[in-house]
This record gives sequence, C-alpha cells and structure tokens, in this order.
Amino acid sequence: LAALEHVGGTKSITRNEYAVHEQQGHYQNQHLNGHAGLILNPRALDLRLFLQHWLHIFSMTESTARGDRHSIQFFDAQGEAVHKVYTTDETDIAAWNALVEQYKSDVNPPLQLEAAPALPEPTPADTSTLDAEWRAMTDVHQFFQLLKRHDVTRQQAFNAVGDDLAWRVENDSLTRLLNIAKDSQNEIMIFIGNKGCVQIFTGKIEKVMPHGEWINVFNTRFTLHLVESAIAESWITRKPTKDGFVTSLELFAADGTQIAQLYGQRTEGTPEQTQWREQLAQLSNEGATA
Repeated sequence: LAALEHVGGTKSITRNEYAVHEQQGHYQNQHLNGHAGLILNPRALDLRLFLQHWLHIFSMTESTARGDRHSIQFFDAQGEAVHKVYTTDETDIAAWNALVEQYKSDVNPPLQLEAAPALPEPTPADTSTLDAEWRAMTDVHQFFQLLKRHDVTRQQAFNAVGDDLAWRVENDSLTRLLNIAKDSQNEIMIFIGNKGCVQIFTGKIEKVMPHGEWINVFNTRFTLHLVESAIAESWITRKPTKDGFVTSLELFAADGTQIAQLYGQRTEGTPEQTQWREQLAQLSNEGATA
C-alpha cells in the first residue's frame, strides 16, 4: 500500500454484494498501523482499512477493446475481494510496473481458501441499558464499542432504542435522498464497505440515474452502483456527539449485510448541516430533527 503513493492517480473500487463504490484519486496521506489503517483524503480517496482481512494480492492485466487494463486486487481468506486498484490515464505506468516487479512472487501455490466462519447468534438486547448508553455517547465512533459491549448487531441496537434515536423509513429513501441532495447541491458522505475496507465519498451529487434494479450516481471522479431492490431495511439514526446529534441513513439487505451509510458532510468540531437534517426529515414524519 505504501508503494502505491508513487504511482500517481488510480481508480479504487470497494464493494459488497449489493453496492460498488468507485473513486479516482491518489494513495497519499496513509496511516497504517498493524491490523488497521486510514488513507485520509476527504473529497478524494478516503479509506478505512481492516488489514487482518487482506490475505491474498494479485496483479492482473486484462485485454479490453481499449487496450490492456492493469489492476492490483486484494482478497480475504474466503476469496472475496476487499479492494481493487486500477490504472488510469493519470497513472505513472513505469512506477506501476516497477511496483509489480518488486513485489511479484515466482511461487504461486494453489490458494487455500477458508470457509466463512459461522456467525454467532446475537444475544437479546438489554433495551433500557443500551438506550441509556446510546444517549450518553459523545462521539459517533463510540457506537462500535456500544455494539461490542452488548454483543448486538446494528439492527438490534436500532430496534432496542427509542424512536427518537432510530426509526425505519421506506426503502426508496436512498433514491429520494440522492435526488434531493443533487437538487440542493449540499455535500454529503456515502460509505460503502465490506469487512476489509470502507470507501467514503464526500461531495456534491452530480447525476443520479436508475437502470433496472440499480441506482447509480455518476460524478466526474466518483461512481456508485447499488442494487436498490436488495434494500430490505432503511433506518434513520441519531447519535449524540459533543457537537450535537449526527444523523444518518443506513441501508441493510435481507441477509443483514450493511449495504451503505449516508451522512451530511461535517467537519469535527462543527454541528451537523441543518440542511441535511431537513432532507432526512422529508423521508419520514417520525423522529426528531433538533
């Protein structure tokens, strides 16, 4: 990953079974620490990495009608792609080729893929305690600790707390919200991830286009493809911070996969956009907007 800093511009793809996030950018401002890491370029390439899941790496060259297409692709122990990096017209091909040559292995034994571990049955939520601890949060990142402490899924937590903190909305809310944000031209954030990587878009939405079961966003340097028909649950959540509540739209598939999260753009130390709260309020008459 560190060597990718020197190859220039690339296209990065992070996906799950139901959504694909494509971002053009540079692998600069890396902060890697053992099993976790950040590549921190807001409004460009912005990644959260969980490197314990990055087990296999391949360099690929594919022949296309436009010529050869080069990529480096990362996979987990089950053979699922966690992240892919493609060359673009902005890539220093000589530096790219040197990177591949430096790290390529002449030994390529058959892959020993592992079966996905069985997910443990989640424990019943202690609703009153969970609700109280949710309300006591001062940072959105404390939410992960809350889930771990209570051994519950995100959806269990949403069901456990009061309706002023989490409530369901219609499953067409994503398309409605993207179009509202496109018309308003306020900056939003779109998180798409898997267990090994989360890729984050920050900016204004330029073009929203449905196609079959897919909803697509086409920006100059960012593209989103998401299977709208796969959305089984859509939630609006409110999490307290020292700067006030932070509100999000979270989407889940029937199998429990978190498909996407959307937030209003916010700089730490400043309150959430009033405009973003008003946009989410248009999706439902429930919950608070203050």
